[in-house]
Amino acid sequence: MAKDPDMPTTKEVYAIKEFIDEQVDADTAAERCTSRIRLEEKDPDPTLIWTLLESMSVKFPETQDKIVELLASIKKIPNPVRNGKEHKIYSEKTFSDLAYFGVSFCDFRSGLRDLNHGHSTPMKWACVNAYSARLTTNLVRDFRRYALETIEDGLDEHYLKESRTREWFLPAAANQIIFASYPLWNLRNDPEVTERMDAVFLWDRWRKEFEELAENSEVSKETRDLLHHAVDVMETVAQDPLRDDWQCRFEAARRAARDLE
Repeated sequence: MAKDPDMPTTKEVYAIKEFIDEQVDADTAAERCTSRIRLEEKDPDPTLIWTLLESMSVKFPETQDKIVELLASIKKIPNPVRNGKEHKIYSEKTFSDLAYFGVSFCDFRSGLRDLNHGHSTPMKWACVNAYSARLTTNLVRDFRRYALETIEDGLDEHYLKESRTREWFLPAAANQIIFASYPLWNLRNDPEVTERMDAVFLWDRWRKEFEELAENSEVSKETRDLLHHAVDVMETVAQDPLRDDWQCRFEAARRAARDLE
């Protein structure tokens, strides 16, 4: 692995493993797993690390919280400077913007959404949605547009008619609610979103339809349990007096990112 320039090195992989095993903290692991990238003379390229973390998030979903924490630490690393300027990939700064992360994740997600993709399964599609939801909630990357797509897929009448598509898309939709409930609630508080959609209506519709599907005997028990969980989460968020705090933190992070441009 260490001799292949198209693969993360053993040192980089081990740094991530040490963090997941709680042998080092997130900042130490972030420094170690990006050391080669920071030393590249011409074009520091972090995409190998993004790809590795994507794969881990699906193969080992129990590590997702750790992966998200690691990415948050990577965002704090000073960006490499080349020719007197912070290095960018397609206008995104190497670390603070997680350069090319969005493109890489989009490709990864698209492959797993495809029912006819030989390597995808309903479990993998559900896992990648839990991952993107966690990234959003923890302000690593705003993937709410993917959450909206996934939830609408799950509630699409065409997909609900067939057992295969129903059990493919519903668990993923439930995961978006479970792990990104506060960001989704706060769509109603985001001026850049409310101009385009009625977020209050969407939330109320999702809750009603999830409740109905959770009682539908045609849906598998495992999926119904997940839907019940999602409904419970929606109830908790709606009653939480601090439910709008996420938007405040999101706005602060957005302003900070713009100030650095």
